[in-house]
Amino acid sequence: MAEDSSKKRPPSDDDRNLVVVDEDFANADAEDRLWLFWERNKNLIVRGTTAVVLAIIGAIGFHFWQESKRAELGQAYVACTDADARRAFAAAHPGEPLAAVALLEVADDLRKANKLEDAAKAYDAAGKAVVGDVKAAKAIATRARLYAALTRQELGQADAEAGIVAVAEDNSAPDTLRGYAMYVLANLALAKGDSATAAKWVNLMDKRLKPNHVWASDKSWLVRSEPSLLTPVSVPPALPAGK
Repeated sequence: MAEDSSKKRPPSDDDRNLVVVDEDFANADAEDRLWLFWERNKNLIVRGTTAVVLAIIGAIGFHFWQESKRAELGQAYVACTDADARRAFAAAHPGEPLAAVALLEVADDLRKANKLEDAAKAYDAAGKAVVGDVKAAKAIATRARLYAALTRQELGQADAEAGIVAVAEDNSAPDTLRGYAMYVLANLALAKGDSATAAKWVNLMDKRLKPNHVWASDKSWLVRSEPSLLTPVSVPPALPAGK
């Protein structure tokens, strides 16, 4: 089985992990604040570590709960200290972005504990909890969908790779998620000895993602470490006419 490339994370002091809180949020409406939060912290949300929880409490918590009508919701979320409480919170607040976040948190904890079957189901639930067409909400749903597929890949389920491919080919998905899906697919192909498919995904990272995407250094490292990716795939010569 391929190495779990999700373990190749930047160090904790990587400045890409910073949560930025500033005046950009002050005059934004709720949807814009959610999108701004995603843009500032998408790397944390995708990589899914304990720091995600702290980032969400520190950023989403502050900006979404500062209105008096949101204070009770914020307090209820902060009070959730285990999986049962987070599930109950999500059930009690359907349609709230924090409901999906709470379920993502449950799924991430299960995956970290190597309870992969339960984690996959929890990611499915997190994806279904997302309501609306706000870009950041859709991104959180895609994150849940991708990690459900990654978890099933670790379980060896035959249809898991198709789920990863679906995210890699989703033009509406953020580069952070599409890039990770492509990177994982390249690694999976290499593990099978399929350099041509691996090279395809590496090349698509260059063609379809922005030049400064967060996975650029990971992709460069992979290419340097796998000489086969530097060798053009040979194309069989065309047969003579009439053959």
